[in-house]
Amino acid sequence: MVSLTVQQKDLLNQLLTASQPLAIAQLAQQTHLSSRQVNYRLKPVKTWLAQHDATLTATPGIGVEVTCSPIQRQHLLQELNTSTNFQLILTAGQRQQLFGLHLLAASEPLILNWLQYNAAISRTTIFKDLEVLEPWLQSFGLSLLRKPNYGIECRGSELQRRQGLTALLWGDIPFDEPLFEMWHGTGLTFSLADTPTLPIIQQTNKLLRQWDTQAAFGWVAHAEAQLGGRFTDDAVLHLALALAIQAERAGHGHYLEAKPDLLTWLQAQKVWSVAADVAGRIWPQLSPALLSPEIAGIAMYLLAGLRDQSWPGELEIDPIFTELIDLLMAEVAQAFATPQLRYDTPLRDGLVAHVIPAFMRQRFGLWSPPTWTDGSLSHQYQREYHIAQELALLITERRGVVLPAGEVATLALLLRAAFVRESASRPHRVFIICPSGMATAQLLVARLKARFPSLEIMGVLSLRQLSAEQVADAQMLISTVPVQPPRPGLPVIQVHPLLTPEDIETITNWLT
Repeated sequence: MVSLTVQQKDLLNQLLTASQPLAIAQLAQQTHLSSRQVNYRLKPVKTWLAQHDATLTATPGIGVEVTCSPIQRQHLLQELNTSTNFQLILTAGQRQQLFGLHLLAASEPLILNWLQYNAAISRTTIFKDLEVLEPWLQSFGLSLLRKPNYGIECRGSELQRRQGLTALLWGDIPFDEPLFEMWHGTGLTFSLADTPTLPIIQQTNKLLRQWDTQAAFGWVAHAEAQLGGRFTDDAVLHLALALAIQAERAGHGHYLEAKPDLLTWLQAQKVWSVAADVAGRIWPQLSPALLSPEIAGIAMYLLAGLRDQSWPGELEIDPIFTELIDLLMAEVAQAFATPQLRYDTPLRDGLVAHVIPAFMRQRFGLWSPPTWTDGSLSHQYQREYHIAQELALLITERRGVVLPAGEVATLALLLRAAFVRESASRPHRVFIICPSGMATAQLLVARLKARFPSLEIMGVLSLRQLSAEQVADAQMLISTVPVQPPRPGLPVIQVHPLLTPEDIETITNWLT
């Protein structure tokens, strides 16, 4: 007989008490899980129901429901409420996340017996979990120290430890489904928070209460107001999490160390006064000697946060950025053979908003949430993606900054938007070829003008009027019948007189 975990029990309870099928998104919201986590946990539920002669039915577009008789449903609910039939079973990935969290947050070595008792597993299993955990910690410059009669300790700088904590709580991990997530409004959440049947879950709940992410959202908003700009939504979540961790760590005596040259450079920036103001709100009693490195930490996070748009005075941080952005704009204009793109303000602002934070993250050695990329852009917008890769190589050659794949994809989107803007503002000279008569031609012209304002329709021609001389200045022909172009290289698009959605897509692709 399959033994369900507490989360699986909660999902089954929702399904058995529902009067209609429930969408995966509804189940996720009701059980504080992600949709992916719900799908994963429904598999054992389906097996458990089959063992009780009931069926879990999933209908696309409708939802998930338990198929059984009303009497059988009552019997299942009665058995479900017998708590002795259920237990919390941690997967290896969940244990590794919890072990990593407690090792990173601990002020002293963790005794092996502590891990064994709190997770209710054998020593052999603990050692296996630590072997998986160790390479991930090493990616942050951290190491695990194991000593007999001493315990297990995470070694590294305070900044490295905080980076590991932030990444783990964000969910950037190779261990199973993330247990922790950051949400706007609710802050940091723990998917096992309501199932404290193991001591390590209770310890984790106690630990998470020390990180006040709700207050941290206010600190980020205050910084935005002072700096005169906005971070992206994901950057706000990341900054709130990082500041909450920083507040707790420094509040318990774990302070950053800042190199004198870096401290001097940061103190000369506009962001320093803002960071100092935020630090005063977080630690009003902290001594100035200890406060300066923590102010530096806040300043680094603010400079490295991804912007929603270019901020006032952004390029004043360092003259090298003005030179770099000018160079990138010139390269874009040359790559597209469109000189006007060199002066495209939205593109310039987009480059500033993405390139400078990427530069700062690498300069300070800060972890940041991975940006979106699924590889589709390299196929969908091949030219823009190739140019973005060239720009990334140029940035690396000139400044030693290596842009991650997600940032290269972002550059490709910025380039695509700039090219579409430029194409839309430039008229495209076309002739309409329509042998069906004046009414059909006028209707087609009206539809084209309404849908494509950038088309400069130079006239309507019949097949007898079509000649190379007549269309010498045209960039394209739009015809309602098959025609041969009167001069080499002149594109011809055949459309329906009523201009179908497929026709619109074809013309749009040509224009962009």
